[in-house]
Amino acid sequence: MTRLKKIKTILLPIDGSGTSMRAARIGISLSKKFRSDLIGLTVIDLMSLPYGYFLTQPGTRSHDSILEEKRSEAKKWFVEVKKSMLEDLGESQAVEIKFRSEIIEDPYSRVESAIINYAESEGVDLIVMGTRGKSGFKRILLGSVASGVLSYSHCPVMVVR
Repeated sequence: MTRLKKIKTILLPIDGSGTSMRAARIGISLSKKFRSDLIGLTVIDLMSLPYGYFLTQPGTRSHDSILEEKRSEAKKWFVEVKKSMLEDLGESQAVEIKFRSEIIEDPYSRVESAIINYAESEGVDLIVMGTRGKSGFKRILLGSVASGVLSYSHCPVMVVR
């Protein structure tokens, strides 16, 4: 019989969608049970930014404001996750469990590749993510990002509806 690997670190890919926030709450519950550290991760998909982003010069006000808006939005999601941690775990346990957040801006990789590469480089033991993000394709049972992470991840992936 094989032993289960201890879950030391749980990755929570967050895009602000309802399913990603529900998945984060489940990840928080799992962290309580296994005393795992949590990493909130948002990947800013530069290819999905408005066309004007690419027409402006890096360092200009309009170029930087578009990117800063996305970063600010991601930071708000991380604040929500921290609030959920306090609600679900209580202050004493929330202090014991380490939570850090990361924002990746990668113009060359797809979102799922960025998640997988980050999880591997950080030695993540479990990824907890939503079935569909903000893409809006409601009829698809499993979003392309979730499907890609499930297919190529080095560690177990829990997908939440």
